[in-house]
Amino acid sequence: MKSDSNKVFDFVNHGLEIDKLIRSSFNDSQMSNAKWKKLFVLLAEQFPQVYAIWKFVGANNDGVALLGSPKTGELEETYINHRFWLGPRYYKEIQWITFPRVIRKSGYEKVPSRNSSQDTDLILSELKKVGYWPVAETNDGFTIFGHRFTPRT
Repeated sequence: MKSDSNKVFDFVNHGLEIDKLIRSSFNDSQMSNAKWKKLFVLLAEQFPQVYAIWKFVGANNDGVALLGSPKTGELEETYINHRFWLGPRYYKEIQWITFPRVIRKSGYEKVPSRNSSQDTDLILSELKKVGYWPVAETNDGFTIFGHRFTPRT
């Protein structure tokens, strides 16, 4: 009997499954591969230690925190070739990315002296110089959306 652990991850089939999930879950996709790549190139060059919370399509969580931007050499045409989530990820898998003003360190979220901050106004200002982004700004930072569900009127 063959175990599931011997299976090889099928990146192409995974992409097709993500397409189905996007079509069934969202009616407004707002970022192309080229726009995601443009965003990540700017972050890698100007803000390599940016802190962000990433939400992926179909993920059963409130996002995954990551310190540091993917490097430019990891940015392929349709995916990020980085093993920070156990393998490469298609750009289309990104539901949203939040850039918080205050970085709450894991295990110390309620201890203000352990928090640090990042200049989200500067990050967003630099992003706006190179393109238009589907952004929601808050007092706590900003979010860039890859996909949204918007009610039809």
